[in-house]
Amino acid sequence: MGDLSQQVVFGDTSSTTTTTLAGPVIDVVAVTGVEWVNEGLDAGVSADTDVDVLVSRIWDRSPRTSEFVQASPIEVTTALPGVQFPRLIPGRVTHVSSQLVFDRATLTLDPSQSAAFGLWAAEPYSIPRGEGQMAVLRVGHNQVPGSTEREFSSFIVADGREVSWVNGAYVYSLFCRTGVTEEACFTVAESTTSLSTLTLGSR
Repeated sequence: MGDLSQQVVFGDTSSTTTTTLAGPVIDVVAVTGVEWVNEGLDAGVSADTDVDVLVSRIWDRSPRTSEFVQASPIEVTTALPGVQFPRLIPGRVTHVSSQLVFDRATLTLDPSQSAAFGLWAAEPYSIPRGEGQMAVLRVGHNQVPGSTEREFSSFIVADGREVSWVNGAYVYSLFCRTGVTEEACFTVAESTTSLSTLTLGSR
């Protein structure tokens, strides 16, 4: 991706000249400025919460009409220790939704896709996805032994671009809808950090 700008300095100790080379403007903002719409959900997370018990509680409170169940950031990080989320998001995003994803046969988290995050330019589901949902981050368990390094792959899909990578215990897939530039999509993917360290919902 490269730096957005770089400085070249010429001269000696008596005089210097600085030239700034302008790069592309990438439309991303800090995630701390968005509203996390599921912030208030609480299935009784505490320091000694058993993950299996927590997952069962979250499923029990769901309407059971879908494998996607709304969950708060702390519930997601407890169910998926070490899960990451971008520090930078597309510039139009104002809201984030978060879900845990279940295998309806076993009522446990689906290992291929255990969590999903929607990045919206409006209150989630208040307008059609094609208009409001700028990106989706999906998280599954890494099931390839020895594959822990962050290696990005990217390809064009219907309505946008997909960027995928492995980081530690998880496999990540970021869908960026048409309108989010390739540069912005990669910047978002490369900015991930531990979700538990992010301060969300404050501007």
